[in-house]
Amino acid sequence: MMFAIMGATGQTGGAALAAALAAGHKVKAIVREPSHAAALAEKGSVLAKADLDDVEALTAAFAGADAVYVLNPVPHAAEDVFAAAARNGAAIAEAIRRAGVPHVVALSSSGAHRSEGTGIVRALHDFEQALRGSAPSLTFIRATEFMENWGSVLGVAAEHGILPSMRQPLDAAGETVSAVDVGRQAAAELARPHAGERIVNLKGPAEYSPEEAAQALTELLDKPVMAVATPREEWEPGLIAAGLSASHARELAGLYDAMNAGRAGFEAVGETRRGKVTLNEALAGLLG
Repeated sequence: MMFAIMGATGQTGGAALAAALAAGHKVKAIVREPSHAAALAEKGSVLAKADLDDVEALTAAFAGADAVYVLNPVPHAAEDVFAAAARNGAAIAEAIRRAGVPHVVALSSSGAHRSEGTGIVRALHDFEQALRGSAPSLTFIRATEFMENWGSVLGVAAEHGILPSMRQPLDAAGETVSAVDVGRQAAAELARPHAGERIVNLKGPAEYSPEEAAQALTELLDKPVMAVATPREEWEPGLIAAGLSASHARELAGLYDAMNAGRAGFEAVGETRRGKVTLNEALAGLLG
């Protein structure tokens, strides 16, 4: 089978590509800048260039594929994250229709069944709506929060021995999954065409709290690391300082509000799968 995979140089797309090649499938890696993806060609994939909002290029990239993995990452610098995501989602859906893709696997999120109250996850609710009816076989992978999201504060943990957390309270365990498991699940779903729409809820092997993440880093770094709650009033300024637009920062903070309040969980529909990568293994991978 021939699979086309968006985001092939990213976390989930890269893992999906590796798993698909290992399973013996042909893969077309869809990237925004081929010069940055030469290693993918060396691994056996065909490169295709396409921006998220370029219908013509996406159509050409999807053409001839038996199945396509699509995702719609929210632009970090967008002045209006929902408008930007909607434009990209519409372009992806139109390209699927034009190319006549028979089977689509789309990355979504827990909480995507809600149209409001989930912060930036609303963009994935809108993405699901845009994709519905675009292909005869459609699978949504609704993944929970990525373990790799801790990567943005690992430098602070290593240098200062503290793990800043917007997930609160610090002792509350919550669902989290490795991006590696998301990619592996995506590759498996690409090989499972079906009639109609299917939802796969993807979780990690266990629930983990910020305090457990700090304990894992204590072991990995061989130095004490303590989880520390970041005050709510510091979330958005800190995210903007890290390079996000005000719109992106506001909605990402809104997602953490939703997670802390229990509004970003899974809908009681679809299949549930659990990945195999533990939090310790994911953090060890981030630390190299």
